[in-house]
Amino acid sequence: MRKRRIDGTGKTAVVTGAGRGLGAIIVRQLQDVGFDVVGTDLEGADHVLDVADALACRTLAEAVQPSVWVNNAGVLGAGDCATQPDVLVEQIVRVNLLGVINGSRAAAEVMRHRAAGRGDGHIINIGSLASWVPVPGEAVYAATKAGVLSFTLGLDGDLKAAGVDGIRTSVVCPDGMLTPMITEVIDDPAVALTFTGVRLVQPQTVARAVVAVLASHRQVVSVPHWRGAQVRVFGAVPDLVLQAAPLFTRLGRIQQDRVRRRLGR
Repeated sequence: MRKRRIDGTGKTAVVTGAGRGLGAIIVRQLQDVGFDVVGTDLEGADHVLDVADALACRTLAEAVQPSVWVNNAGVLGAGDCATQPDVLVEQIVRVNLLGVINGSRAAAEVMRHRAAGRGDGHIINIGSLASWVPVPGEAVYAATKAGVLSFTLGLDGDLKAAGVDGIRTSVVCPDGMLTPMITEVIDDPAVALTFTGVRLVQPQTVARAVVAVLASHRQVVSVPHWRGAQVRVFGAVPDLVLQAAPLFTRLGRIQQDRVRRRLGR
């Protein structure tokens, strides 16, 4: 089957968390295929948007009438989930999960009413391979990403049950990425499990996967694909993963130290 060409000419895309890192790169790659892109963030982007504000998300969606909405905004907040400050836990959940729900619902509402009542659009949510396995040190973050995965698939089911055609939903689940989210906490032992892959994924690779999913009907995309298959197998035996967590943590810290030295930290 010939791959469908991506042409965003005359169409608008919204990317949240676009002030830096992965979001900023997604903006550029969508622009490269013709989209007019509205990048949003609390700072550093063209448009200021608090994704935890449902009304603000709806107002933006109604104003720009996007064909594509990418929910990328996220925070890490690593640490012992039993003792983390309440305000930090609430921030992680509000941005990573509630923000995705708000953005998706806002986008779906305008997409389903466009073109004489026929939906037209694609909602892409940034998940994580942490969705599939227990991740000590990043438990709250991983829980929100598991929620993103579940919500994305559930949203698709609700749209189909309502007879809405033309709105697709996808979730892109990357492995640990070399972005400011990680480099800013490169010395924190709580993030060691982020480094258990062969190497950190480059955000450009993930951004390419986000753009590529526009031309496919895939709902769940892992980056890299082989790592996604591996993590899903691990997810089937969480008790064994937890027993092996100390070993994975030690291996992760070795790789974490290598990356830290390479960055000159």
